[in-house]
Amino acid sequence: MYMGLKHAHLTFVLLSVVLFYYRFFAIQIQQKELPKFLKVLPHVIDTALIGTAVGLCIVLQQYPLVVTWLTFKVLFVIGYIVFAVFAIKASQKSKAIQWLSAASVCLVLAAFTAITKMA
Repeated sequence: MYMGLKHAHLTFVLLSVVLFYYRFFAIQIQQKELPKFLKVLPHVIDTALIGTAVGLCIVLQQYPLVVTWLTFKVLFVIGYIVFAVFAIKASQKSKAIQWLSAASVCLVLAAFTAITKMA
């Protein structure tokens, strides 16, 4: 059960991150309008990502606000989400790149925290 959830979670993380950077590039750099499925697909993937994260918490019996490293990971993920939304919606390319940089830092910190389990 654990290995299946872990691999599914990591797959959804990869899909979510790759899709975010693709969408950022298409919207902010190429100035393209995304097709409808590329506007809906991230929500489907992110819902599955959250579902696997909750499943892992239950299976491992490790919960945010109880386990320090997991609390930090969740905070970094929230930062990533907020900065990513600002990056996609920014009206100026320079601001979009600044928001993208902040989102990327949060993403790296979330991954580092998850891998090392250090807070």
